[in-house]
Amino acid sequence: MNLEPYQFFALAKDIDDLINVYQSVNDKQTVNAVQALTTEKINTILPENTTQKAALVEFILNPHLTKAAAERYLNDLKEQVTPFVVPSSKQVEKIFRKTKKLHLPNFDAMDLKEHTYVGWNDAGQQQKFMLYYDESGLQGLKGNFSSNILKNVCSICHKTSEVALFLATTKKGGDGTYTKRGNYICVDSDKCNHQLYDKKQLLEFVAKVN
Repeated sequence: MNLEPYQFFALAKDIDDLINVYQSVNDKQTVNAVQALTTEKINTILPENTTQKAALVEFILNPHLTKAAAERYLNDLKEQVTPFVVPSSKQVEKIFRKTKKLHLPNFDAMDLKEHTYVGWNDAGQQQKFMLYYDESGLQGLKGNFSSNILKNVCSICHKTSEVALFLATTKKGGDGTYTKRGNYICVDSDKCNHQLYDKKQLLEFVAKVN
């Protein structure tokens, strides 16, 4: 069972929510309903029927499941996560070829199994850079990034977080005019990745900005 980082975090969130119900709800019907809902979510995250998925469902349906046991299970499950593929410096420089003095992220310091995308801030230029993969391969996005931090909903992970306004400059049409598009996104891209449970949200944000 190969997992993407966002799938892993989605499973971890669903398991944690279910354990909270086990520990706080005594009504058996309610517990059964939440178990059924969680199983349905897992089927959405992992649509293929495998023995590993069946084992996962059986594991979470134990009403005596503890957070410690879940943590051990998730640590083992993380071994099956496909890490973000590190591009070469030339690939990144090509994507951001118009950027002078491009500061590359330290990929060695990252847990790449926790990254659906890689984002980093350049405070000196007040810009944010993002790398991600779609069906065409490696893609990049950069934009002006406000230093004004707010508590609001991120347009990528859709969770309440510390966000700032991201604005990318795009060509509006063949007449050579440009426009700025964007929205509020997480200041901390690592945290955003941990809260991103569906890659479609990332790709939808990119499509709107572009």
